[in-house]
Amino acid sequence: MYIQKLKQILIPSNTPKTNQKMFWLILSLTFAAIYSLLALKQAFRGEYIVQDDARQHVFWMRRFFDPELFPNDLIADYFQSVAPWGYKIFYWLFFQVGIDPMFLNKLLPLPLSLITAAYCFGICFQILPIPFAGFMASVLLSQNIWLQDDIASGTPRAFLCPLFLAVLYYLLRKSLVPFLVAIALLGLFYPQYVILTALILIIRLLNWEKGRFCLSKNPQDYLFSGVGLGLSLLVIFFYALNSSNYEPVITAFQAKVLPEFGQAGRGPFFLQNFWDFFIFGSRSGILPQQLFLPRILILGLFLPILFQKEEGRRKKEEGRRQEAEGRRQKEEEEIYNFDGAKNFLRRLPLIQKITPNIKLLVQIFFAGVVLFVAAHLLLFKLHLPSRYTNYSFRIILAIATAVVLCIILDAVFQWLIQQPSDKIRRFSGLIFIGFLGILLIGNFSLWKNLSHLNYRRGKSPEIYEFFAQQPKDILVASLSEEVDYIPTFSQRSVLFAWEYAIPYHLGYYNQIKQRATEFIFAQYHSDIQLIQNFINTYEIDFLILDRQVFMPEYVLKNRWLRQWYHQMGNQIEINLQNGTIPAIVGTIDKCSVLETEKLWVLESKCILLE
Repeated sequence: MYIQKLKQILIPSNTPKTNQKMFWLILSLTFAAIYSLLALKQAFRGEYIVQDDARQHVFWMRRFFDPELFPNDLIADYFQSVAPWGYKIFYWLFFQVGIDPMFLNKLLPLPLSLITAAYCFGICFQILPIPFAGFMASVLLSQNIWLQDDIASGTPRAFLCPLFLAVLYYLLRKSLVPFLVAIALLGLFYPQYVILTALILIIRLLNWEKGRFCLSKNPQDYLFSGVGLGLSLLVIFFYALNSSNYEPVITAFQAKVLPEFGQAGRGPFFLQNFWDFFIFGSRSGILPQQLFLPRILILGLFLPILFQKEEGRRKKEEGRRQEAEGRRQKEEEEIYNFDGAKNFLRRLPLIQKITPNIKLLVQIFFAGVVLFVAAHLLLFKLHLPSRYTNYSFRIILAIATAVVLCIILDAVFQWLIQQPSDKIRRFSGLIFIGFLGILLIGNFSLWKNLSHLNYRRGKSPEIYEFFAQQPKDILVASLSEEVDYIPTFSQRSVLFAWEYAIPYHLGYYNQIKQRATEFIFAQYHSDIQLIQNFINTYEIDFLILDRQVFMPEYVLKNRWLRQWYHQMGNQIEINLQNGTIPAIVGTIDKCSVLETEKLWVLESKCILLE
């Protein structure tokens, strides 16, 4: 009796009631909220904290409040120009009611996570109408995506998962208007996935029948695919025709010879190991990082096996029904060869409740793989290859795992009900449910990993406060990591910085590279005239120097010098080891306007007088 009641709660035999669906949906949202609150705790744990990628994508939005900020700033202009329209408008709308973009950026993970969880629940329910399956899919996807920093970043890719799931949900529900709205929103925030959506719509017009592909015979498929494709193509053409002011996009041939795309570069892409490059690379690999965390997600790989065997069993049974009962039984024993034992597939009746919507997972998979290959063939024209399998594979695996777990759980309940002893049923049921709970929500190592969301704490508050008090049109130059934080925490311009040295648009990156290399050359030269010329050329107001900047070991610690080690870093290291003293060293005592434990801030006007 106890097992039957538990089964009815988790795997109801009849059509689930509305209150059952609402219970599991609310529980799904609860877990999503818990993970989001962990992120909020990190985001607001102190002053001068910012999410890593928000330093690129949000700092320039302070121009909404003060248009005089970042005047003639190459970096701010570039990141403002590449931001998707929907992303800019979204933050601008909240600015209209006085909400600071950086504050909004920290709050976004909560609503985005809830939307993701809700749509994932809905999609899974459309595939297997069991609310508990939707709950498991939602929790598993929430756990997996919170192992990454995408949603926590509040950047355009944070909107990808909820909007793409919305597209898939309304596609399964055959809700045309919401479906088109979701595609439009996806295009406004993350247009690359509109290409994936378009390919899914094309694949949906194909069916596999009798060993070959044929066109769908369902008129609704043509309606949705036709209208959806039309809108998708409009979005794609819109972005294709709006060329960037910072083109051209780098080619594969150019990138292969640049250290920026090597192991120590700003955008490591061309990894030497085949498996790292094509399979596991974060930018070039087909498999997303931490795809199988939590480990229970491995079970999702077995769904095609279970489903294919069930489909085969159904077809064979149809044929056997037309034959005599005796011959049917004999053939069944020969086909399954279980030596008189019950066919195990007979214990998995839940497979029969899986709807034809399961095909969507296959369609997403093939669309992602096709675009992954296309992105490699047209390298950097479609941006990074891994983008097309990153979230698509995570979504597929979370839903597939939830379906497999429900099938297994139903089979276990069937077995327990047949046991003669009530104690055995009760004890075994508790053990199994407890084990399932641990796998789903009790993985403590997973909870620990949820704390690594790339929130960065600025280490030099006195530096940020100092520059915030300076005129709005100042310009700062430095090789120090602290310069990455100045646009965010001080709202002042920097000539170049590692965080902003994105090497894909050459019209932008060539300028950053020229600035950085000229500064490195001048900073380490023994002729004071070079650093003075550099200051005059770029109208620099302040320089920031790390206190270790003139030690040989600094060369391998600094990201710029490590990236260009063979071009510049090696010679600088040799010169420092041989006792060469850069000319700027003689200006530190006279021109320093602020000193901290690790940094010097030098005023450029003073250096020009030397």
